[in-house]
Amino acid sequence: MTLPHRLDFYNSPEGAVEYLEEYEKSHRKLSDKRERKLLAGYFQKMGELNRSLDLPCGWGRYLPYLQSQSKEVYQSDWSHDMLALGKERFGDESSAGRFRSLGNQLPLDSKSMDLCFSMRLNHHLVDPKVRRQHVQELFRVSNQWAIFSYFDKNSLKSWTRRVRKFFGGKKVLKNTLTRAEVHEIAVKSGFEIVADPMLFAIGSGHRLVLAKRQP
Repeated sequence: MTLPHRLDFYNSPEGAVEYLEEYEKSHRKLSDKRERKLLAGYFQKMGELNRSLDLPCGWGRYLPYLQSQSKEVYQSDWSHDMLALGKERFGDESSAGRFRSLGNQLPLDSKSMDLCFSMRLNHHLVDPKVRRQHVQELFRVSNQWAIFSYFDKNSLKSWTRRVRKFFGGKKVLKNTLTRAEVHEIAVKSGFEIVADPMLFAIGSGHRLVLAKRQP
């Protein structure tokens, strides 16, 4: 789970607005541009989609993009206020459905979505078991594809932070998964990792995964 005080903040009007304003910052715009460049290649591989899940949807940062790729986009977030802000910004009819849920406990049937899309959630989950469950849930609900990010434990950024911590650094260690863990979960869930590049080799520890369900 995300730390309780952070969950409470996300689930507030102030938290929703802060997250909206966060993506007006220069470094966020740069990472957003890189994400969308990678995603463009992923969607070329996937072809036509009928039903997609955006988790966590936040205020709808990716809603217009996903709507251009999928006939229906369902949105889920833990925060009532994030969902309300998205409804306010894009309109009541903009989403095929908005509902509240945790990333590791989705109230959806298995194989009910063509695509499960989950950007920048996994590294907020403090418990390693919950981080794994989040990935497992994406694979359970998807009948074709999954796209998600996670913070790689063996990335340069994660390794650097661990070294600094060892020598007395005050920054909190990142919530990570290993590449081997993610591949193991994929195989056990009947998926193949098609691509998992680093978002940035130096400035970011995130990998952006494209996985496909195997016949």
